[in-house]
Amino acid sequence: MKIATIFCAILITAFIATSCSTTTSAVKIKPKSEVSISNQNWYLVNDNDVVKGLYDKDVNLTIDEANSTVTGFAGCNNFTATFTKVSGVVSFVNFSETKMACPNISKEKAFLSMLKNVNRYEVSGKELHLYKGNILLMTFKTT
Repeated sequence: MKIATIFCAILITAFIATSCSTTTSAVKIKPKSEVSISNQNWYLVNDNDVVKGLYDKDVNLTIDEANSTVTGFAGCNNFTATFTKVSGVVSFVNFSETKMACPNISKEKAFLSMLKNVNRYEVSGKELHLYKGNILLMTFKTT
């Protein structure tokens, strides 16, 4: 009887020891997939509301990384620019825009001026944050 008890105790101890051991291969958790910045319609937001331009049209931009371009609506006029990303530094350069005369054109000029100052971005969920250094310039959302 003692031998059977000792045998059962050894068997239970061995079972517990092997079931509690860790393996050398760790399970990798896939990070939550981020929305690609490319070929998305990004809408400028202010206090979580989409900013509207002339004729109640949403101020927006679309980045095409494959062709290094960005296009959009700045509040009155459409625009296009070159998009570059080198070693983590981004820039929007070589702007051209339509030339409609509009009320509050100063807001559009401020928007385009801020785009010209962007040197990095971050994507958080469905939000695109554009920065100059560590200063947040603008936030956009996609659907």
